[in-house]
Order: sequence, then C-alpha cells, then structure tokens
Amino acid sequence: AVVSTQSTGTVCPGPVRSAISLHSFTERADREYNQDIKDKGRKMEADRFAKLLSVGLAARLPETWISIQPYLLFTYMAQYLPGVFNSALVSWANQGRVEKFKRNECLY
Repeated sequence: AVVSTQSTGTVCPGPVRSAISLHSFTERADREYNQDIKDKGRKMEADRFAKLLSVGLAARLPETWISIQPYLLFTYMAQYLPGVFNSALVSWANQGRVEKFKRNECLY
C-alpha cells in the first residue's frame, strides 16, 4: 500500500449556497431546524464548489481558494495588497452596502 505523506492542503472557501439549514441543529440536539433559508446574495452553488475542491485535491495543491468574483478578487487584494485594498475598501464600502450585507441582499 502506498501512503501519502502530503497533507490535503489549506482550503479557503468563499460564500457557498447550500441547504445546510435543513439539517442544522436547534437549541435541542435531537431536533433539526428543517427550514430552508432562501439565500438572496450571490453565492457559489454547492455542486460547483465540490467539483472545484475535488480538482484542487486531485492536483495536491498546497492552498486552494474557491469563490465567485468579486469576493475572490477582494480576498486576494486583502492578502497580497493590503494598502491598495484598504484604500479601495474605504471608497467602495459605504453605509448602503453595509446595510444590504446585513439584510443578505445582493451587493452588485
């Protein structure tokens, strides 16, 4: 048997749409929430995310960032260009966008 000494790497997921609320727990561990919360925001579908994750794992990538645009762009900028990102964020993230985010509405 061949045993791999490599780890699966780091997975950095963005927003993903799924039906997790159907099977999430409530204040009682023996009951599920069993209600589908309708997502209003832009999120990647779970099957697309699973496919991209499988490709990243099969390629043995040390780090896999999976998200839709512009979330992925913003994450890259925050990580690798923090000065540019902070300047752009100040002009982009006005109070209206923050309120839409809180209400789970589309920001674009």
